[in-house]
Parts: sequence; structure tokens; C-alpha cells
Amino acid sequence: MMDLFLTLCFLLFVMSTLGTLIHESGHVLGAMFVRADNIHLSIGLGKPLTTFSFKKLHITVHRLFFLGGSVKSERYPPFRKLELFCVTVLGSINNGFFALLFYFLNEVHYNNYIQFLCIFNLWLMIVNLLPFKLKEKQSDGYTLLKMIIRNK
Repeated sequence: MMDLFLTLCFLLFVMSTLGTLIHESGHVLGAMFVRADNIHLSIGLGKPLTTFSFKKLHITVHRLFFLGGSVKSERYPPFRKLELFCVTVLGSINNGFFALLFYFLNEVHYNNYIQFLCIFNLWLMIVNLLPFKLKEKQSDGYTLLKMIIRNK
């Protein structure tokens, strides 16, 4: 029974938070690569727990830190379409990279938790590339599809 509780805690608090951080850090790296003036990383939902900054990166951690995240970046002059495309796709690419990393780590040192991290990052990569919109939120895939359609 304790094993089930620990596994559920790991899934909810560690894996979801780490997967979100990996995904959103891909967007942050993309924004840094295209020289964004300001990058705002938000982890979780609810009231802010803490906010801190490193130069042009501003990070806010919310009370429900394990429930998603977002990155907003801005620059003057505005980003070109290819730059926006790169920033958008790098979240999923980062999840794919870490899924491979966890896969090979699991091959060397088998562990159910590492296996969960591999599968979850693979799932995040795929789901974020699917084009869908829920109310005001849209997936990276939806954003990418809009960019492609508008470019034709």
C-alpha cells in the first residue's frame, strides 16, 4: 500500500513537474536563442508562491506547481515567423530529447521511475504536437499549424 502511495506521489508531484519544466525550458532556450528581450516562465496554477529573475528570465512558481506551465517571450523588433516556429517547437523537441535520455539511462540502470519519466516525456512531446484548443489555451501543435496555414 505504501508503494502505491509513493508511486502516486511521484507521478503527481515529481514526474508532472519535471516533465513541465523540461518542456517549458525548451521554449525558454528557444527564446534565448532568438534573443528575446524578456522571457516569463510560469510553473503551475493558482496564487504565486514565489517569483525570481535572472537577467531577462522571470520565473513564477504557483501553488499548484504540478499543474502545467507556460512561457511568454517578447522582443523588439518582433520575432520573425521562423523564430516563433523554433521557440514553439523546441518545447516538444526538449521532451523528445529527455525521453531518449531517460530511455538510455533506464537501459543502464533499470528503474520504474526512470521508465515513467521516459514514457511521460514521450507522451508530452506527442500531445503537445497535436493541434487542439481548449477555451483560451492552445497546444504547441495548434500554434504551429496556424503558422503553417497562414504562411501559405
